[in-house]
Amino acid sequence: MKRLFSRIDRRGPQGNGLPPIQHDTSDRPVLGAKHPQAYTAYSDPSGVFTVGVWACDAGTLEISDLGVDEACYLIEGEVVISDAAGNSERYTAGEAFVLHRGFSGTWHMPGPILKYNAMFRR
Repeated sequence: MKRLFSRIDRRGPQGNGLPPIQHDTSDRPVLGAKHPQAYTAYSDPSGVFTVGVWACDAGTLEISDLGVDEACYLIEGEVVISDAAGNSERYTAGEAFVLHRGFSGTWHMPGPILKYNAMFRR
C-alpha cells in the first residue's frame, strides 16, 4: 500500500543538506542573495501543488509578477516584504504569511533565512 504522508525535513532530503538551486525566473537578486538552496518534499501528480524548504543568504530580491500563490513559514531569520504600492511587512522566525500570485515588490533578508513553503500554480 502506498504511504499517504511525507516528512518535510528542513535539513533537506534524508537530512543531507539542501541542494543549491537557481532563483525562480520571477526573482532577480539586486543585492546579495547569491546562494539559494531548496528541495521539493512533495509535488501532487499534476505539479500544481508543491511543498518544500527554501534557504538563502542575506540579500534582496526584486520579485516581478509572482507566478504562484505561496504560503511561507519562516523557520530561521527574518524577511521584509515590500510591494510596488509601498506597503511593507516584517516577518521573523515562527511567523507565517502568504505571497499572492501576481505580487511585485522586494523580498529583503537582513541575514540568512530558512523557510517551509507551499506553492499553488494555477
